Amino acid sequence: MKRAQEAVTIRPQMVKDAKGFYQILTQGNFRFFPVNVASIEAERRFLRKTVRQWKAGETWNFAIMLGDRLIGAIGVMPEDGRPYCAEIGYFIEASQHGRGYALQAVRLVEEYIFANQPQIRRLFACMVVDNLPSARVAEKAGFTREGRLAGYLKVGEKYHDAFIYGKLIR
Repeated sequence: MKRAQEAVTIRPQMVKDAKGFYQILTQGNFRFFPVNVASIEAERRFLRKTVRQWKAGETWNFAIMLGDRLIGAIGVMPEDGRPYCAEIGYFIEASQHGRGYALQAVRLVEEYIFANQPQIRRLFACMVVDNLPSARVAEKAGFTREGRLAGYLKVGEKYHDAFIYGKLIR
């Protein structure tokens, strides 16, 4: 694996990120990603919702930045009925895979959640079992594989088994 050339930063997602996210998600090889973006306008609608959810304290979606360039996203979404547990998910532009940027972003988000969301004590990540790069990120970030969920994730029209990884942060 190549080492990260630079440190990434994270910031809250903004509506102006729509074109960048659309390009990343439609031009990359995201065969395991359960979201299809139909258009830049659809991405703008999603980002407007994300901004409202952030302000309401319902979810925290970040842009992953390499300098001033958008290279991915990472988000934390509390579980319904279990606000002390939250799912973390991430993606990185295909040309930046294998450089440690997702791992850096996971660590930055963990720091943010620990410092700013004291109600959250457990983070978990779910990924299609064939998504080995995502599993490696979770493991390197200190998450433990806790099990396999049959037919848990729907990608396109297919249902896939998923691994669930968990980590107590407090």
